[in-house]
Amino acid sequence: MKIALVCKQFEESKGGLERYTISLSRELLKRGHEVHVLAHRRQEETGILFHHVPMLRFSSPVKNLSFAYFSRKILAGHGFDVVQSMERVMDQDIFRASDGINPVQMSERYPNPVVRKLKALGPRRQALTFLEKRIFEGNGCRYVMTNSRLVKNQILDHYRISPNRISVIYNSVDHQRFHPSVREKHRKAVRTELGIQDTDFLLLFVGNDFKRKGLPLLVQSLNRLENPHLKLVVVGHDRAGNHQIRTAKNQLGDRIFFLGSQTRIEKYYGAADLLVLPARYDAFANVCLEAMACGIPVITTRTNGAGEIIDNGIHGYVLDTWEPEELAAKIARCTSDVDLSEMGRHAFDRAAAFTGERYMSELMALYDRVRIQKEQK
Repeated sequence: MKIALVCKQFEESKGGLERYTISLSRELLKRGHEVHVLAHRRQEETGILFHHVPMLRFSSPVKNLSFAYFSRKILAGHGFDVVQSMERVMDQDIFRASDGINPVQMSERYPNPVVRKLKALGPRRQALTFLEKRIFEGNGCRYVMTNSRLVKNQILDHYRISPNRISVIYNSVDHQRFHPSVREKHRKAVRTELGIQDTDFLLLFVGNDFKRKGLPLLVQSLNRLENPHLKLVVVGHDRAGNHQIRTAKNQLGDRIFFLGSQTRIEKYYGAADLLVLPARYDAFANVCLEAMACGIPVITTRTNGAGEIIDNGIHGYVLDTWEPEELAAKIARCTSDVDLSEMGRHAFDRAAAFTGERYMSELMALYDRVRIQKEQK
């Protein structure tokens, strides 16, 4: 098939969306497809046909709208069998809604309804609303792909779209990189480097948006437990998170370690006893799946799409509230009342099903639906 992927920045260094697009393009090439990428900025990739998309840079809404407009112009002249976009553009066959939708992002970021209404009038949010309405309610796409039922239900709640047009395809995990043997390989070395004793219970938090991913809630919970052997490693970077860092250090002292962004995250899964990500919102935090593949139980929230693959008390825990008391109780249970090694084995068994082959099989089935529909027109 002749397949087009749309992504503003086709560069691995930028983030998860970009790494997903690059990984997908490579996998499609392996399967013998002709792969085109529409991007404003890109890294070199052998075998991929690139189309530069101009993007006006005056402001965020101008960037979004100009990228959408010029992408449409380029796509119109090539007769692609399938167009999958990771961005909100005007025309695509499949839109991958991997970061949620504008109304939910607004509710999470601005809980005060008056402030939210005022922010919604801004040009950036108006541009996003225009593009989402075209995608979900207009003729901007044939299908929407989400990585959780959470996002699918949110789209159905906020937009007039048939549920038959929304496909849930859960993320996959690289089982060659993330597996239980990382514990034997990295646990002792990482703990020695950080000065963490083998008798300490080590929690791991991974995320680049501290507030949204729930770091303040986690710090409050640990402060209630007052267990000197309970340590926390924070992996991630947040330019706006200096206040959270200062607060955490003041409250937890030498029980917390801020390591910044790390390329070899598997080392820290190997060192940890439990991943804790009490996210206020996340479409599907892949770090949960990575930790489970390493045999690490997970505590997260129902507002994280990854919570859908976790059964309470079996693979970890899914919180019902954002109250520090509930999180503290679940952490305390993991340190004393449950067989954590058994929970870790169950977590690994659950993650084992989320392979790249399964993901591509489901995605190619969706591609075939698009191709057949186009041929029948």
